[in-house]
Amino acid sequence: MNTPTLLERFAEQVAAHPRAVALRHTGTTVTYRELDEWSGRLAARLTAKGTGPGSLVALAAQRGPAAVAGVLAVLKTGAAYLGLDPAIPVRRQRRMVEETGPHCVLAEPGLDQFPTLDAPRVTLAPLAEGPLHQAPEQEPDEDALFHIVYTSGTTGNPKGVRISRRSVRGRLEWMWQDHPFPENAVLAVQKSLALVASPWELLGGLLKGVPSVVLATDELLDPALFAAAVEQERITHLFLTPQLIAGLLEESADRPGGHRPVLVTSGADTLPVDTVLRFREVWPDATLLNLYGMTETASNVAAYDTARLPADAERVPVGSPVAGASLSVRDRLGRRLPTGVGGEVWVSGTPLALGYVGGDDEDRFITDDAGVRHYRTGDRGRQLPDSVMEITGRADNQIKVRGYRVELEEIEATLRKAPDVTDAGAYAENEDGETRIVACVTADEETGAAALRAHLRDRLPDYMLPARIQQVPQLPRSTNGKLDRTALRTLVAGIGQERAAGFTPSDATETAVAALWQELLGAPPASADQNFFDAGGHSLLAVRLANRLATTAGRRVPLRRILGAPTVTAIAALCRDIQQEEQI
Repeated sequence: MNTPTLLERFAEQVAAHPRAVALRHTGTTVTYRELDEWSGRLAARLTAKGTGPGSLVALAAQRGPAAVAGVLAVLKTGAAYLGLDPAIPVRRQRRMVEETGPHCVLAEPGLDQFPTLDAPRVTLAPLAEGPLHQAPEQEPDEDALFHIVYTSGTTGNPKGVRISRRSVRGRLEWMWQDHPFPENAVLAVQKSLALVASPWELLGGLLKGVPSVVLATDELLDPALFAAAVEQERITHLFLTPQLIAGLLEESADRPGGHRPVLVTSGADTLPVDTVLRFREVWPDATLLNLYGMTETASNVAAYDTARLPADAERVPVGSPVAGASLSVRDRLGRRLPTGVGGEVWVSGTPLALGYVGGDDEDRFITDDAGVRHYRTGDRGRQLPDSVMEITGRADNQIKVRGYRVELEEIEATLRKAPDVTDAGAYAENEDGETRIVACVTADEETGAAALRAHLRDRLPDYMLPARIQQVPQLPRSTNGKLDRTALRTLVAGIGQERAAGFTPSDATETAVAALWQELLGAPPASADQNFFDAGGHSLLAVRLANRLATTAGRRVPLRRILGAPTVTAIAALCRDIQQEEQI
């Protein structure tokens, strides 16, 4: 008996439960019938524009019901999609579109950022009338393209990864089989459709009759709102970064007797042992899976049930292969290494991507003498005696920031394109589980960090923006001419001490704000009126600042008020105002 296709699974749910809620988002609901008709009318319009098997659709949408309808519409035509997140800088989006050459643009109103692209357009909005798409007699081959996902690249530009329908379907089928949904399950959707892991959230619950709740942006930024949403929506299944898990655990610990999830999966970054142990305390009956994978392997290729983790463990393993994957540890010549010996992790099997856009695959995708195709991950790891894989580090300069993959070389290359900059180097530092990027430049003249940050913000997503940009006289080099990142870190540390000596808070409140500033950003404020975001802050750090200011102000400081006045002086004044309000 043939396994149903993804569209057949959706059709089964529509036929069986047409009035059942498929999606919930900010107080609105979409039923299976409504979603089927919405995506069907969109698919009909796409088909009328010439979209079909072999086509690529540029799909620009906010996280929400429209994104799900858009993905279904593209699948109904037999085409593939390039997911475009509005949070990605327009300049970067346009490069992605120019490189892939989509046949059509399907965009929510206001999100079509490609005025010079000669391709037909379809507006991604609810359609109350119009013809429905007629399903083709046969769906595209399993090796056909499902979507293209862009990730950070070492050449200075992002690189597109071509992912097949087979790979995406394998990931979905594995979860459905090994971790079936219980009765009354509810799945959270919190990932952008531009991410490789998004198909699980967009389709994983939907195709199994499980309602999906699309979380609002402020709920993802504020742990208190996040925990409240999980409680109110009775969410049972979450796929989160370790950082989001930690924030949710702390809030949930203060809600004894409240709703508890059934399954939490963690991926995209290292899961700390402390987070696993805390998870056991707060949610002892829930399952926490540590997942392993990357964009080139269509999300996840290994999983580890953290219930097996000893309390004295130093690392959380990434587990055993799943979804048709095979993992091995190799030396620099590609020879398989025995159990316990460290080397580079290679992946083969069903999850492997079709390759990169442009076909520059030779460095990472390898076909061995037996004709087996592998992906060299760049991760250092070792096979443990129980056949479980453990990741011990990286063989290159790739890092993870808030769950996103970042190549330091891309940041350096982008900085070198800034006016007056002659060279650039970057390194990462980790403090209290937070990865921060520090970038250094050399220039013929004094170059302001704010101008450099604006240059980067126009070209890079916010998670790639350095927490600190420092001009230095010269970048330290090793004897072979390569950037010496260790020496660069020492050089910047010395400059940071000089900066700290130059800032003098005016009172105890300003002193407290400055201390939190340094704790969150890794460097003290350069002046009383330095902008928090120009100093390397971002929305998630602003939320943490708001939470931690409660001790100084007497209660939690509203995030919106910090966003409106993000300097040491203004934040300190805000704390004083709140203190006075509390006394009245």
